[in-house]
Amino acid sequence: MMRILSVLLFTILSVSAAEMSVCGNEELLPIGFTSEELTRLDEIGTYQDATSPPPAGVRNPGEFEPSTGVMVRWPLGLPYDFLVDVSNNSELWVICSSSQQASASSALSSAGVNMSNTDFIIGPTNSIWVRDYGPWFIVLADGTQGIFDYDYNRPRPDDDLIPQVIGDQWGIPVYISDIVHTGGNYMSGGLGEAMSTNLVYDENSNPDSWVDQQMEDYLGITQYTTFEDPQSTYIDHIDCWSKMLSPDRIMVLQVPPSSPDYAALEAVADLIAASPSPYGHPWNVFRVFSSGTEGYVNGLLHNDTYYMPVWNTGNDSPAEVAFTEALPGYTVTPIYYGEFINTDALHCRSRNVIDQYMLQVLHTPVDTLQSAYAVNITAFIQPNPANTLASASVFYRVDSGSFTEVAMTPSGSNNYSADIPAEPDGSFVEYYIRAEDSSGRVSAHPQYAPGTWFNHYTVSAAGVSSSGAPHVKPLMLGSNPFSGSLVFSGEQGTSFSVYDGTGRMVYNSVAGEDGLMQWTPDASTASGVYFAKFVLGSSVSTSRAVLLR
Repeated sequence: MMRILSVLLFTILSVSAAEMSVCGNEELLPIGFTSEELTRLDEIGTYQDATSPPPAGVRNPGEFEPSTGVMVRWPLGLPYDFLVDVSNNSELWVICSSSQQASASSALSSAGVNMSNTDFIIGPTNSIWVRDYGPWFIVLADGTQGIFDYDYNRPRPDDDLIPQVIGDQWGIPVYISDIVHTGGNYMSGGLGEAMSTNLVYDENSNPDSWVDQQMEDYLGITQYTTFEDPQSTYIDHIDCWSKMLSPDRIMVLQVPPSSPDYAALEAVADLIAASPSPYGHPWNVFRVFSSGTEGYVNGLLHNDTYYMPVWNTGNDSPAEVAFTEALPGYTVTPIYYGEFINTDALHCRSRNVIDQYMLQVLHTPVDTLQSAYAVNITAFIQPNPANTLASASVFYRVDSGSFTEVAMTPSGSNNYSADIPAEPDGSFVEYYIRAEDSSGRVSAHPQYAPGTWFNHYTVSAAGVSSSGAPHVKPLMLGSNPFSGSLVFSGEQGTSFSVYDGTGRMVYNSVAGEDGLMQWTPDASTASGVYFAKFVLGSSVSTSRAVLLR
């Protein structure tokens, strides 16, 4: 059952002025409930029947994985400039009724949308909130695509049936669960891990264990992490305060200490930072500052572009820097729309179309401390059955040198491996995986390498033991992010090196008698993420810092 408090707050919201569509032809339903809908809550879950789950081995890709397009709904609740940019760089899919297609096509063309990259999904809808009711794409064990559907948590029958409409039109099997859910309250890490707020439990009358089992059976989610919503808002959607950027990177909203949400957001950020990511190591938590009225995390990560909603405030530019630092090599594109609010912006109104013929490259990075022997790199690499694998290689470099390619060899069941040769003690090794299939698709790990960050490790003669690798961890003095000097306190004789986000060494020194290590970047040094490496004998450790100018 819906929580009474949420229902009351939704009711209050519904009395505010209604938003009109961009074309001016429709008064849009709110993201919450209307007063009339509050009388029909018993309809939720009655519009469709559950099916059997997909076969074992299903995987739910993350938003950051390869997509062929973006899905929106007509009449629009989004600015045309967003659609223009999408259509010039990807495929734009517009959900509309058959009676609206001609007028939608004319309006989009007049607005400068690239109609050669625009297609229509024909079906009736109730609202613009395609994020909340649209299809969740899944990859089946054989590499083909499926769609996961659920009971949309609104009494809106046309919206609730859209995933089945898309499955029928695109020839994709649809698997339907009785779980009540909503897309804005879900983030997938792509490797069996996902996050939501506890709203998912509150909206389902079955036990929490039943909810968890549905997530595992239909989506392959075996690690489902939920949180009490840290915002004092009405909607309790996780996409209002966080954005998963990769299987181990997440952006969490940060607000002033005076905000009623400050303590809860800091607590949840600390909790995530102390929790294991799907890779096994703790999450890399990035922060983006908001006064409380800007919802910068409620944007769309589409391939190598982050479409970031903006509010024309002084916080917009620092927010763009924050996402650029968290996603080196990506493009951050600001999108302004007067109807955006901090809990309802671009993400709520759009959805990626995950590549139906995706070339999967799944890899868990090796430990960041390795012994002075060859390091075996393994990956699961699977093309869609319509294609065949053409090549798979590991590219590695040592201490920011040139990359060397090593071909990967199959070991069965779509698993591949290659060895990075042994390197001297103290070496800093970076690597990425690249695969190509017969369709010309190229996938990498990390995604978009070598244009972005790399997997990495440091060689230590002491090796890696079950009790953890020996390491020295100097103490960072001062703040992080920093603007002046980066200072650490450690032991005399510690080698101190600083690398930028591309792996290029920008500074090197050795700690003196006082154990202090300091890097003061000159005025030409760009803002961004930097990595400090400390070597003392056979002990090696690293630390991450953010330079903000």
